[in-house]
Amino acid sequence: MFSRVANFVIGVGLVCQLGGSGCARPAGELFPRMTSPRVWPAAPDTPRIQFLGALSGSGDLNAGESGSEAFASLLRGPRPPIRFSTPSAIAVSGSSLVAVADGGAAAVHIVDLGTREHTLVSGWGDERFAMPVGATWVGRRLFITDAKRHEVVELSATGDFVRRFGTDELMRPVGIAFAESIGTLYVVDGGAHHLSLFELGGTLLKTVGRRGEKPGEFNYPSHLSVRGDRIVVADSGNFRVQVLDLDGNAIRTIGQKGNGAGDFALPKGVAIDGEGRVFVVDAQFENVQVFDDAGQLLMAFGREGRSLGDFWLPAGLTIDAQDRIWVADGGNRRVQLFSQVRGSS
Repeated sequence: MFSRVANFVIGVGLVCQLGGSGCARPAGELFPRMTSPRVWPAAPDTPRIQFLGALSGSGDLNAGESGSEAFASLLRGPRPPIRFSTPSAIAVSGSSLVAVADGGAAAVHIVDLGTREHTLVSGWGDERFAMPVGATWVGRRLFITDAKRHEVVELSATGDFVRRFGTDELMRPVGIAFAESIGTLYVVDGGAHHLSLFELGGTLLKTVGRRGEKPGEFNYPSHLSVRGDRIVVADSGNFRVQVLDLDGNAIRTIGQKGNGAGDFALPKGVAIDGEGRVFVVDAQFENVQVFDDAGQLLMAFGREGRSLGDFWLPAGLTIDAQDRIWVADGGNRRVQLFSQVRGSS
C-alpha cells in the first residue's frame, strides 16, 4: 500500500514539475461581481455607494498556484491561511499594496492585490509589535503606529524593519497620515490630545493642539487623514470631526454628540475623497456618514450586522486613488471595499 502511494506521489510530482496543467491552478477573480449588487441608498433613489467585496485573510485572495507549488502542497499539506483578527486601520498605496494594522493580532498585514501575496509581520529581530493601530504608506515605505510601544515603526513594502522613532515624544500614537506637499507625517497622539508632526527621518517638528473643546483642541482624538491641503481628524472624545489646514489651524467642525442624522456616538476612521467629501466611520452607530466640504450631511451607509456591507465595531477607513472606500470592520474580522457610483453627486 505504501509503495502505491509513494509511486502516485512521485508520478504526480514529475507531472507538476514539468508544468502539468492538471497541477497548476490559475488565480481566481479577486472580488467576484454580485448578481444583485448591494447599493446605498436603496431604490428608487439614485445609488451612490456600491459594495465591492470583503477580505478576511489570505484565503480570500484566490491566489493561483504553479505546478511546483501544487506538488509542494501535496507533500506538506496546504499552508494555513493568514486571517485578520481585529483590523483597526487600512492604508493603500497605488492600485495593489494594502496594509492593515491589526491590534488584536499584534501584527501588521501587507497584502499585494497584484501578486495575491499576504505577508504577516509580527515584529523584527527580537522585538514584537504590541498594539499596532495606525498605518500610512509613503510610496513603498510603510509607517505603523504602535500605541503600547508609543512609537512609529517604518517597514519596507516587503515587511522588513527600517527604523523606529517617537518613543521619547509620543504617549499613545494612534492615527497616522502623510502630507505629500510638505513631506510631513502627522501622528495623532491620543494620550497627549494633540497632533505630532514628524519629518520622514523621524525628527519631531512640532505639536498641534491641546486638550479641550474649542476648535483646534482635542479630547482623545483617534484617526486622521490628509488630502491636498486639508487634514480631517476624528476628535472622538468630543464627538465630532475637525477639519484643519496643514499648519493645524481649525477650519470647521462637523457633528456633535447625539442620535440624529449627522450626529456622532464614537467617530473613528475618517477620509477625504477626490471631491472634498468627508467620510466618517462611527463605531457605535456602525455606519459611515458622508459630508460635503462644507460639513453638510449627504448620506450614510451600512448598519450593525454580520452580512456583507454591514459592520460590527468598525474602526479605520481610507479612500484610495480610485476613490474606493476601504473600511476596517474589526468586529467582523475583515476589511470591506466599496465604490462610489460614477455619475452620482
